[in-house]
Amino acid sequence: MSEALESDASLLVVVLDINASAWARSPLALDDALQQTIIFINAYLALKPSNQLVVLASTRSECRTLYPAEPGSISDGEDIRVYEQFRAADIAILSGVRALLSSASAAASRAQTEDSEHSLISRALSKALCHINQMRSSTLDAVWPRVLVLSAGVDAAAEYISLMNGIFAAQRMGVLIDVCKVAGAGDSVFLQQAAEISGGVYLRVDARAGWSLLQTLLFGFLADHYTRQVLYLPGNERTDFRATCFCHKRIVDIGFVCSVCLSIFCRMTPVCSTCHTKFAVRGGRVERPAANGANNGTQGTARTISQQLSTASTTSTLV
Repeated sequence: MSEALESDASLLVVVLDINASAWARSPLALDDALQQTIIFINAYLALKPSNQLVVLASTRSECRTLYPAEPGSISDGEDIRVYEQFRAADIAILSGVRALLSSASAAASRAQTEDSEHSLISRALSKALCHINQMRSSTLDAVWPRVLVLSAGVDAAAEYISLMNGIFAAQRMGVLIDVCKVAGAGDSVFLQQAAEISGGVYLRVDARAGWSLLQTLLFGFLADHYTRQVLYLPGNERTDFRATCFCHKRIVDIGFVCSVCLSIFCRMTPVCSTCHTKFAVRGGRVERPAANGANNGTQGTARTISQQLSTASTTSTLV
């Protein structure tokens, strides 16, 4: 991909994690975070008239597009003190967040489920990539897209597969994924990997060190593709690249990989639950077919089982 030019427009897709359970444990109130985020969005729109914006919001049960708003959803009243695009974005975001929080609260009451700090980040990322693809195909001008995720919740292990698919899709499309970890206990392993793989920036707002959300957004995420070419951006040296197993959805240090579909398991399994490949298992040992067709049994240690499982024949039978 060619390098960005100063005259090229930017497309910023902001993903807001507004899970009420996660924000209830945050030292920063959701209302304050929204106000600071809106200031950042207005600063982005003021940088260049050609800049484009999409804002998504996600809870544990739903993901919606807040901006651009549907036609007729914003009143035609004028305020000469506010730039029209600022006003439209501010109203759409605030009203959309209120409506989505009310919907999420009603859905949780009907379902009578326990509070969860997980949000549908993978769905929001997929929706963001759809918006980017649509806007790219509707213009002949060069547009440099990026996604900014404001995360407040914790990683949902069940989202690992779909989230990784979205991350690699963004990488192929040349879309940067920036992550601002606003709340939640610890860093997000999945979003750290998203920023590292796509070439984006991962920053955590540390309120105890005197950082503010607005300061982090302006100094860490306002720069576009062209400006980033001459900036020394914060690195992601502490990124955790451990994978999540497909069987129990937990992060593993050492796992077993299916040689057919590359699914990862925390324990040795005779049948891949993803592609249903069968591996030869005899008496607690995994046997790999020898070159002459005869079975060459090997003691089933963790290292040996991992090696045999990744090379076992898909036509082997179970005993």
